[in-house]
Amino acid sequence: MSDSTKPAENGNGPAAKKSLSVNDYVPTGMALEEFHKLSRNQQKKVMQTEQWALHADEYKEKQREKARESRKRKRARQADARPQEKVEQTESTVRIVLDMDFDDKMNDKEVKSMCSQVMRCYAVNRQAKRRVNLHITKLHGRGSERFATALKDHKMWSKEHITFDDREYIDRFQKDELVYLTADSDNVVEELDQNTVYVVGGIVDKNRYPKLTLDKAQQQGIRHARLPIGEYVKMSTRKVMTVNQIFEMLVKFVETEDWKTAFMETIPQRKFTEEDKTS
Repeated sequence: MSDSTKPAENGNGPAAKKSLSVNDYVPTGMALEEFHKLSRNQQKKVMQTEQWALHADEYKEKQREKARESRKRKRARQADARPQEKVEQTESTVRIVLDMDFDDKMNDKEVKSMCSQVMRCYAVNRQAKRRVNLHITKLHGRGSERFATALKDHKMWSKEHITFDDREYIDRFQKDELVYLTADSDNVVEELDQNTVYVVGGIVDKNRYPKLTLDKAQQQGIRHARLPIGEYVKMSTRKVMTVNQIFEMLVKFVETEDWKTAFMETIPQRKFTEEDKTS
């Protein structure tokens, strides 16, 4: 069977993503009455084969885009490992907190991923033309253990580019200074204020905890807001970003004072609509 007609296996591929039912399916390559004479397993195979042929190009392009993004991340990691030329850097007054108080809501793989994202945030801040004041708060549990063992080199990291604290951000900063950045907020960030401390939730949750960070901000009685992504770019998927992507957007905005530039240079191309890819 050729690649263009190979049905999806193990729940992967375009056919699986369509969530079609054989009860409602109308085949394109055979008569409907002949289709109904087949066993249920045979009907599923016909449906999967036809759906694969219909959506294979789209699926393969998404896979190629993911591979390109993976290669890009690998090159970035390799570049981080090499000696870096000293960047002419100035300090901004913008303060950003990564809130690591979600250790109990992640599995081991997610904790490992979250710690890697903290490393990327440090690398971004280290190479930024205008660095921000980056604070990691409530580092505890498995996250703290990972930094103490597998990532113990963090003790050598420059304090100019990152600081670690096992306290909660609300115990470090004035309550009226804090704004929790959450995609669920109805408020929108227009500028980055030097008198404000912006908090980003340090969690990899695969959408298991809807409105988790919004609820936390409301329970603590602190302000909350979202980045103006939808106001500047059109995306083909939900506006859910990794922590390091959000941090890089903020740093890019500090450098350029242009939200669209910050989003276009940070968000993976596969997440944009065709209109924004070409604009």
